[in-house]
Amino acid sequence: MSSASPYKVFWDWCFDTKKDSPIPMQDVLLKYNSPITQQFLLKSFVRHAHLNNYLNDWLNNVGIYYIEREELFLFIKKCIQDFKVKRKDIQFIKYQPRQILVEKLRSKFPTLKVYDVELLSAIIQHSAERDSIYSALGMEKPKTQKLKKVKRVKKTLAKFLKENFTKVQVKISDYNL
Repeated sequence: MSSASPYKVFWDWCFDTKKDSPIPMQDVLLKYNSPITQQFLLKSFVRHAHLNNYLNDWLNNVGIYYIEREELFLFIKKCIQDFKVKRKDIQFIKYQPRQILVEKLRSKFPTLKVYDVELLSAIIQHSAERDSIYSALGMEKPKTQKLKKVKRVKKTLAKFLKENFTKVQVKISDYNL
């Protein structure tokens, strides 16, 4: 498997100007959980008004999910060539992994700017009171103790009956039958 980003490989393929070139990294790009989704493709052409309007008219509905991914990719490549889209017209969306600390701090301090919250979270990450701050924000994970497996000894039926059932002496005269 290639170490290149699927996004870079996809856009390189879209802009290679060859009409019949096969889709690269098909095992990654054509999977059901591919990083290149239908919504990602629609949002990528915001800067190119004519293509964006065309895609919104024809594909911005539930029907886009019923189109095969391979056909959709070939259609997008053809649209890029027909509308003469340049690489600089592609909307770049920077990926940031989800950080729970940043989300908690943004909810606690909504007036701070995004970069201020990120700076504050970096300071908290490297501070000595990190654990107390995490517990104050309700982010402390409870420590669970691992259960140890107990070896079970196979018991015989006689031993099981002897341990779990007792014989009770009952007098019939006690019950007045």
